[in-house]
Amino acid sequence: MIKVLIVDDSASVRMLFAELFKREDDFEVVGCAEDGYSALRMVRDLKPDVVTMDVNLPDCDGFRVTRMIMEQNPVPIVVISAVYSASDAEIGFRLIDTGALAFHNKPALKSENFEEQMQEIILSVRLMSEVKVVRRKSRYRSGTVPEPPASSSIDCLPMPSSCKGKVICIGASTGGPQAIKCVLSSLPHDFPAPILIVQHMSEGFTDGLVNWLKNNTGHDVCVAAHGDVLKSGRVYFAPEGLHMEISAGLKIVLTAGPCVNEIRPSASVLFSSAARNLGSSVVGVLLTGMGRDGADGLLEIKNSGGYTIAQDKESSIVFGMPGEAVKIGAAKSILPINNIGAHLCRIFLGLPEGSRAK
Repeated sequence: MIKVLIVDDSASVRMLFAELFKREDDFEVVGCAEDGYSALRMVRDLKPDVVTMDVNLPDCDGFRVTRMIMEQNPVPIVVISAVYSASDAEIGFRLIDTGALAFHNKPALKSENFEEQMQEIILSVRLMSEVKVVRRKSRYRSGTVPEPPASSSIDCLPMPSSCKGKVICIGASTGGPQAIKCVLSSLPHDFPAPILIVQHMSEGFTDGLVNWLKNNTGHDVCVAAHGDVLKSGRVYFAPEGLHMEISAGLKIVLTAGPCVNEIRPSASVLFSSAARNLGSSVVGVLLTGMGRDGADGLLEIKNSGGYTIAQDKESSIVFGMPGEAVKIGAAKSILPINNIGAHLCRIFLGLPEGSRAK
């Protein structure tokens, strides 16, 4: 049984969530907390496997509570809070810096897709309950990414001399925001290639993610528009509900075609178009995520002469997508998240072994 603690200042929401989790055979609701200090006490005494956390609490906001939990009694935390604007969504991603693993919009009871949204939350809570979290130390400022160790395995990798990289395509899902932030933070702001990213997101979160990454990495991050001519150093995110492709003329093509791997936008669609139109000029990267989206497309990039990277199991929050790519032989390199940015620098900047981008 997965022991879940529900933290929310609304009695009706606590009751609703408790009932919905109790419907699932593998969940046990061990407690409901109405404020931050109750949550801290219950985490210590009840030892839940996972916590659902609201941002707005009457005595101690979700940021402080999450930080204190991760410092004192670390446990997987899934934030569930109402999102009405990009700034609301950005607050959720700031909570990821504090130690939370995932962020979901609190579904409106009367919304048409309430049950679908709740099933997405339940699946996320189930997955996050299995993540091994560690006690957070205060020595890292919020928003920073620890440097990879000097003895990193990147030094053991040969320079991919056959790669003529011009474009980077990245796919990610569960755990993706943290992983993408880590990669971008490892790249110089004048990086000599455009970066296209498909991140599976709940509706209403993409603008907040873009703002959060822009503020935390210093990169030029935007939501892609149809017809955009790709510019070196700019990071393009697929908009919600649209597939993103890349043309032979280095332009972005957005389409509302059928879902691929049950999702739109799909990383496989982006990867396939890049392999078809750019061949060996593409570097494909598949990061942490649930499902298998992107695996087949990554194999197409590899088969077309491009270079392919999959995040390793140990650093992935969910090894579904990169794991499927590894399984079918689509990844030329399998790397920890802290090493991927450095390896991209070696590909695109021609840095010698053991060197790091400034």
